[in-house]
Amino acid sequence: MKKISLYIGLALFFTLASCTEYLDVKDKGQVIPKTAEEFSALMHTYLRNIDEGSDYAILGAYGTTVSYEGYSDNLDGDLNTTNRVPLYIGADINSMTTRYATLYSIIKDCNIVLENMDDRISELGKKTAAIAFALRGVCYYNLMRGYCEPYDKATAVTMNGVPLVEKFDMEGKPARSTMQETIDFIVGDLTTAIGMNQTDKQYRFDVNVMKFYLARTYFWAQEWELAAAMAKEVLDMYPLVKGEEYVAMMKSEVEQKGNELLRSGIKKSLGYTELEFGYVKGRPVSQRLVDLFTEKENDVRYGMYFNNKLLNNKVLRSVIRSAEMCLIMAESYAHLNNTKDALYYLNLIRSHRIAPYTDYTEATLPVVDPTALITTDATGKALTPLLAAILNERRKEFYMENGDRWFELKRNGRPEFWWGYAGRKYETQKFLYTFPIPKGDILLNSALEQNPGYGEY
Repeated sequence: MKKISLYIGLALFFTLASCTEYLDVKDKGQVIPKTAEEFSALMHTYLRNIDEGSDYAILGAYGTTVSYEGYSDNLDGDLNTTNRVPLYIGADINSMTTRYATLYSIIKDCNIVLENMDDRISELGKKTAAIAFALRGVCYYNLMRGYCEPYDKATAVTMNGVPLVEKFDMEGKPARSTMQETIDFIVGDLTTAIGMNQTDKQYRFDVNVMKFYLARTYFWAQEWELAAAMAKEVLDMYPLVKGEEYVAMMKSEVEQKGNELLRSGIKKSLGYTELEFGYVKGRPVSQRLVDLFTEKENDVRYGMYFNNKLLNNKVLRSVIRSAEMCLIMAESYAHLNNTKDALYYLNLIRSHRIAPYTDYTEATLPVVDPTALITTDATGKALTPLLAAILNERRKEFYMENGDRWFELKRNGRPEFWWGYAGRKYETQKFLYTFPIPKGDILLNSALEQNPGYGEY
């Protein structure tokens, strides 16, 4: 595997700060909160960042969405006319060290709440504790998905997870846990939060949002039965929308609508995404993505996502919505060899997007495209027509949302691809799907092991 040599501006400042900061419960000049109100204010800082669209670590902001789309194959790289959308992940790999530090900083504050808040009886105290468990679980989920190699059920008990910091230890230098330990920790935090039944939507991470992330975690860990069961609970609470209601949801620039559970930037002003991110049109939509819309105008997404010049028309969003749960159920049942239910949920989402619509059957599923970038599923097996159809539907549904396509590429084989631009070749190699642990953390903590491919980074 090729190695990459990377240099970071202000490296000493940023990289040496990340791992040490999350171990410091109390910074100089600061005082540990004492009342439930003070602990709640600590958590609300992060909830407010999500509302204002300035969170780049938990749910992600609009700029996060643009970057991940740039890394993936949803936008054409060969016809690029802008340098504001990253052409491939290598252009941004250094910024991931800052995101790593930010996630652990949030974890630090969650640990402050969970270790020091005595009030677990009042309504405010219970809500605050539930949010702390939820945010910590989500942060570890994001760390696992970004900084660990794709889950492998056969080696999960030995492959690297991330350092798990649960309690303050000034002298602590935690090594990386195993992948299975990381998964178990995330499941533990989210399950605890769900059990606290936090239903106040003003705290953003209500019980259904927590179930959403737990379904995602089970799905990533290939716990197909658990993923399907948890996803169904969320889908039952937030049924799919279609027609005018779906169009209104997808065209909404800032307001949370339809079956969206959580959305970034709801306090942004109207016109924000169009004014600030019009440069996305500097890279046309991939022809391969366009070709997946075989029903063309009968598919409501076809005219809403891009124009006849193949330039983006879709409103940027960092959001979680229940359509993902529907597709998690379809894929989970496919892996469980439950073709009947897999087809049911695949047809369910398609019937909400395409009119007139005729259900897929096993006999009418499209053949697998041998030239597609993804050729194997999450378990390493060759794609079946059913799984290929599910993955294609997911690609269509979540184009320009949450970096979904990038992580789907990572989850399903980490295919290598490249763009040619201005006489240079930009290649996304397999190891680049897993971001590097900051060099400063490794220099300070010999127990930490760098991810493969980064050498002396």
